[in-house]
Amino acid sequence: MPGPYVMGIDYGTESCRVAIFDLVGNPVGFAATPYKTTHPRPGWAEQSHDDWYLALQSSTRKVLAETGVNPAEIEGISYDATTMTVVAMDEAGKELRPAIMWMDIRATEQAARALTTDHWARLYNGGGTMPATAEWYPFKAAWLKENEPETYAAAHRLVDAPEWVNFKLTGEWTVNINSAAHRMYYNREHGGWPVEFYEHIGCGDVFDKLPEQVVDLGVQVGTLTRAAADDLGLWEGIPVAQGPADACQVPGRLDPLVDAPARRPRPGPATSSDRFSP
Repeated sequence: MPGPYVMGIDYGTESCRVAIFDLVGNPVGFAATPYKTTHPRPGWAEQSHDDWYLALQSSTRKVLAETGVNPAEIEGISYDATTMTVVAMDEAGKELRPAIMWMDIRATEQAARALTTDHWARLYNGGGTMPATAEWYPFKAAWLKENEPETYAAAHRLVDAPEWVNFKLTGEWTVNINSAAHRMYYNREHGGWPVEFYEHIGCGDVFDKLPEQVVDLGVQVGTLTRAAADDLGLWEGIPVAQGPADACQVPGRLDPLVDAPARRPRPGPATSSDRFSP
């Protein structure tokens, strides 16, 4: 079946799945690569970013090989990942510690602090009638600040897993509106981030570690970098759309990624030899 096609990347709890679709949403191919979760202590759950990226490479190359799709026919990419899986990265883009997974509840003490404020952010938890969950972002951020201060201080970015995926694909930093408005207490009607609430929890300075842009789903956030193209067996310059948390996918917007300007010839797949040439 001739292209063009779009590619979807799904980072779940147990594996990285990559699928190829035609422009009306018909599936063309699918591949999955598993990775492991470690539990250093009861209630803790962590995963390796290296395992994530190797799984992405494997799944992408596998689905291309099994379908016979020419990478030149991939006209757009988007992604999702588990949400409130917190990733700490330094200014050079290096991961500082294993990712703290969504189901990790080590921040129970920090989450309990939400019960001692009447801030509007409390409405996110049962209309203000329910306790906050230790799974959510500000509580994990506060836990890191209090229990791993060196890691927290070194973190240039402390983000949800979908933002890690975007950075690995495009080199760009954003916050997706889905994660922000669901489990990070962001509310545009109330002015955005609830700074006083975060201060009350104990991580009011974490906004220096969050990307400035909060981006709606489906908006193009960048293009596939040469390094990522080389790693994944794709073409440099493929448009990449903002993706959501994996529990909250919505039908994608194809038009911005497959319009006529985006179909201009691209440089082609990077190779190990030309990637490092002057």
